[in-house]
Amino acid sequence: MRNSITFHELLLYRIICDMFKLIPFSYQFCALGNSYDVIADACRDKTELFSFLDSKQWRSFRRNVESFLRCDFAYYHIYYWFILIFSLYGAMHSLFNFGRLIFTKEVSSNSLWHNHRFNVLPPIVIRRLGLVKAFIQINVWSTLLYGALFVSPNHMAPWLWGHLVIIVFKLAAAILMRIRGQRLRTTIYLIVYMLTIWLVRQSMRAFFIALEQETQENLMLYLPIIQPLLHYGNSFVI
Repeated sequence: MRNSITFHELLLYRIICDMFKLIPFSYQFCALGNSYDVIADACRDKTELFSFLDSKQWRSFRRNVESFLRCDFAYYHIYYWFILIFSLYGAMHSLFNFGRLIFTKEVSSNSLWHNHRFNVLPPIVIRRLGLVKAFIQINVWSTLLYGALFVSPNHMAPWLWGHLVIIVFKLAAAILMRIRGQRLRTTIYLIVYMLTIWLVRQSMRAFFIALEQETQENLMLYLPIIQPLLHYGNSFVI
């Protein structure tokens, strides 16, 4: 009768033991915390410094942020009202600037052709360039407003591409000119500018996702507000 155990038998025995190894019930119970907030909150070590990161409230907040960044349909209304108000303000502002350039003799002091001491180009050329720029801005903002009103995400693309080009030029100008004394202000301005572009891009994505679940008419959230006003106005006309 053989009393020695070979290496292969010992290895097989070890594998079988690992396969049927009993896991404590408390460990299995707490492992469900990823699916159930109450369990996760009960199992977390509240003595640790950053234990609040595993709390029920923080986990719920984190999930909401992740859903917002994914542009889930539940957050469509936030993106919709942002892009509608933002595009309406931009369209009115660009129209005002265009009218001011037409009805006044004001010369733009844009940093692309003005160095804060003298005009790089003749005033008449600067004025014409300013008019062209203002006209382009009206069209871009109007297209964005149309996309917001009629839930057409494709109409947001011109605004995005146009402002991406603008921010590239602004970054290049800030680097080449090395603005002294205004570095903090310029940095904050560029951060806000990029954040705005990101929000418009997120809104465009939210529109695409929402259109997969609802029709355009149902997604026009301003209709329930404006339709009673239109009926009220029509009653006076009749």
